[in-house]
This record gives sequence, structure tokens and C-alpha cells, in this order.
Amino acid sequence: MNSPPPGYGTVRERAASVSFAEIETAARNIMAAGDYPSVHAVRIELKRGSTTTIADAMRRFWRDQSALNAGNPVALTRLPPEFADAAVDLWERALRLSLQTAKTDDTAAHAGVQELKRETDARAHSLELREKEWDMAARVRERALTDTREQVNLLLKELGNATAEMRARNARIADLENQLETQRRQLVTVIASAVSKNRAASKARHRVISRAKPKGHAAPRKGHTSVNQKPLNSKRKRHGKRR
Repeated sequence: MNSPPPGYGTVRERAASVSFAEIETAARNIMAAGDYPSVHAVRIELKRGSTTTIADAMRRFWRDQSALNAGNPVALTRLPPEFADAAVDLWERALRLSLQTAKTDDTAAHAGVQELKRETDARAHSLELREKEWDMAARVRERALTDTREQVNLLLKELGNATAEMRARNARIADLENQLETQRRQLVTVIASAVSKNRAASKARHRVISRAKPKGHAAPRKGHTSVNQKPLNSKRKRHGKRR
């Protein structure tokens, strides 16, 4: 009897789908991202490969990593598999602890950042309030300065008007003084002319009277009237009757 043919792939040994170098690179990339490089995580990173192949490669990876950290890259290659697995387990625990510590430090740092942010927000709010107060004070000062300028301009305008009015009054006073001085001079001239005319008339009357007196008659004595001279009282009486 002929035996059934073997299934496809059972006769010859199939090569691994991924190499150790690829698995090592994927694991280091995961660690660089801050995650734990488990078999499942490495398989997701590679997007191919069997779980057994990746697990075997990760054991070698952890042995090499422990040897590198210990300063002896070939130390684990001389150990029995049981000790190597124990070293790998210890290394995985140390890595988990370091990741937890990193997360704790990250949490503390995040808390510190949040506290700093709250302090910064409080200072910013306080500064904003101060800026509003300064802005309000600046507006009040600007308004007061504007009002003061308006008052000063109004006072300057009133002062200018008063100065112009005072100049006009001074000019009017000077003109009146000139007119008064001119009238005074004219009055002095008129008075002097009248005095001169009166003196001239008085001299003329004296000359006429002197010429009208007859020669050889003495002048009447004081208190006596001449024959032809009428008393002054009679003239006044006559004038009174006419009135």
C-alpha cells in the first residue's frame, strides 16, 4: 500500500519569516518610544512573524541586553538556559520597574508643570488686572489733561480778548487826552486872544475918553458929579422902568 503524500511544507524545514536583527530593531524602537517590548508588541511592530520565532529572538535579545548592561557582552552565552531565562526575567522586572519609575517621575513632572501653569495663570491674571487699573488711571489722567488744556485755551482766549479790549481802551484814552490837550491849547489861545482884545479895547476907550475931555476943566473930584454927568443911579432906575 502506498502511503499518502505528506502535506505541503512538512518535508522540508521552512526558514524563519523574520530575522533576529529585525526583531532586535523593532524591540529597540518600542523601548525608545517608552513602551515595554513584549512579544505581542514586537509582532505588531513588525506586522509579520510567528510568535515562537519572536519569543526565541526576544530571549536572546534580553540576554544580550543584560550582558551589555553588565559590561560583558558574551557572558550570557556561556550560561545554561535556566540561568539565562532567570536573568532575562530579572531584566524584564528591572525594565518594568524603570518604566514605572519613569512614569512616576513623569507624573511628578506633569504635576509640577500643572502647578507652574496655575502659578503662571495666577500671575498673568494679576498682571491683567494691574494693566486694567493702569489703563483706567491713564484714561483718567488723559481726560483730566484734556479738560485742563480746554480750560487753559479758554483762559488764553479770554486773556487775549481782555488784552485787545485794554489796548483799545488805552488807544481811546490816548486819543481823548490828545483831544483834551488840543482843546486846552485852543482855549488858552482863545483866552489869550480875548485878553489881548480886551486890553486893546480898554486902551482904545482910555484914548477916546482922554480925547473927549475939554481942556482947562479939572477933573471932578471923587464923590462929586459934573453938571453934564448924570448919576448912575438914575440910569439904572430908568432901565428898571423900561423893563
